[in-house]
Amino acid sequence: MATRILETTQDNKDQQEDLNKLKNMLLKSNYPLKEIEKLIQQTCQEFKSNKNKSNDKNDDTTGQIKDKNNNEFICSLTLPYAPGMEVLKRRLEKKLKIKLFFSYPYKLQLQFNQSLKVPSKSVLYQIPCSCKQTYVGQTKVGIDNRMKQHSKTINDNENNSNSEMVKHFQEKKFHCLFDTNDAFIIEEEKDYWKRRTKEAIYSIISESVNTHDEINEAWTPILHKAKHQIQRKIESARENYNKYKRTKT
Repeated sequence: MATRILETTQDNKDQQEDLNKLKNMLLKSNYPLKEIEKLIQQTCQEFKSNKNKSNDKNDDTTGQIKDKNNNEFICSLTLPYAPGMEVLKRRLEKKLKIKLFFSYPYKLQLQFNQSLKVPSKSVLYQIPCSCKQTYVGQTKVGIDNRMKQHSKTINDNENNSNSEMVKHFQEKKFHCLFDTNDAFIIEEEKDYWKRRTKEAIYSIISESVNTHDEINEAWTPILHKAKHQIQRKIESARENYNKYKRTKT
């Protein structure tokens, strides 16, 4: 759990706060203090050492990522795993120079206390429409502030609005509506360019009404393979976020 905190939190202050929360949680579970502090300190030292070794091995003077065969990649991206994606992974990495990693939907981390991680305001979200269409977006101001912006735009209902949601229900002759109260967070992502890429992927998978960045056609087969996994991830995110909202109320 300490390793996971170090991997997911970049800020030193946030790391220390999360490690303190972990220590307190373990103390309440009657783990010995000396053993907790010893293992956390050991984990931090090993993580720092492995990180330095990884930087020396993978990063050249331009900051690009390199694999064991010394191939350069402009960035990295994580997608849900689906059987048969290994061949597509190699093709994608060779053509687009993007290092692709696989993630798995059910992890041990999901069973632990989610309060260890401070929620990020940089998120990808989805808003369902009453006609079964969807709107996918990304923001760095937090979902609550972003929904206030969307609500104002929808309520203003300007004829020349640039909002895809307003255009959508004007085209549908106001027979449907995007309700921002039904919005949910798909996932958090602090990196701006990764958010843009993921926004495009989720938009394609959900066939959403929003405009998004173009995706290179080399992604088509891998998105086709991962479609059902990504759809399940979105549905799971919706259910979890609704549960979270109910606990707050």
